[in-house]
Amino acid sequence: MLKRRGRLKAYTTFDYVNIFIFLILIVIMVFPFWSVVMTSLVTEHEFYNRGVILWPQDPTIKWYQFIFASDKLLRSFFVTTGVTLLGTLYSLTVTTTLSFGLSKKTLPGRGIFLTLIIITMFFGGGLIPYYMLIRSLGLVNSFWVMVLPTGINVWYFTLIKAFFNQIPESLEESAKIDGASEIVIFLRIVLPVSTPVLATFALFYGVSYWNQYYSALLFINNDKLYPLQLILRKIIVQNERLSDMAQGFGAAFGGRQTIFEEGVKMATVVVATGPILLVYPFLQRYFVKGIMLGSIKG
Repeated sequence: MLKRRGRLKAYTTFDYVNIFIFLILIVIMVFPFWSVVMTSLVTEHEFYNRGVILWPQDPTIKWYQFIFASDKLLRSFFVTTGVTLLGTLYSLTVTTTLSFGLSKKTLPGRGIFLTLIIITMFFGGGLIPYYMLIRSLGLVNSFWVMVLPTGINVWYFTLIKAFFNQIPESLEESAKIDGASEIVIFLRIVLPVSTPVLATFALFYGVSYWNQYYSALLFINNDKLYPLQLILRKIIVQNERLSDMAQGFGAAFGGRQTIFEEGVKMATVVVATGPILLVYPFLQRYFVKGIMLGSIKG
């Protein structure tokens, strides 16, 4: 009891003011998403007859059923999932292997390679040359245009390389004495001790691929390859008619169905953000540690 009282007395007025301010900020940040979720669970009648909806009086999952009954929306969800899984694996593989190779100070031409890579952070060829390159590679209207061209984020590369530079050389030297090759050292020694960094940048790459729509907007005309974020953009920004996506909805749920557009939009937003929010708690314990380890020194 005395220890508990001591801890309570340790709080100052400044601490309580900070707690109060941060609670307000939490409410401000959480409320918009909460409002989106609640709107996705109400009927059109309730939405237009109530003001702010903190909790639905008559909750419905009809708009989520609409999403998964619509071939177009469901197909875009699977496209985005495939892009995210394959893209994250691809980017993490090429980024870590490149970082490991260029972390070797004895590598011939290391400075030239690093300079060429860093230059791409500040200068680009422009949209037209980029489009010409993608077309010459045969990636227009291809699933892979959303994966292959964005393989390496140079900033992530520099942080991962900085972490690899911190790994004691004695680990690699002892492995070489035992006859291990560079590939074995990389797979069995470097990667296992790099778990926090790998988990952190897997999350970064995953979020980037999940939210990607720009490549599809530029290079894909086949709506069967549209990712979920592009569909969401068309619904919200371009006001694409939801009735065009309603094939099979009425038949699946009993006759003709009236579509509440705001409910479907908000349900699509939840489906588009939900998977990332669900993954984050499993990687959160690596997050701060991975960032700190990779940013101590270059």
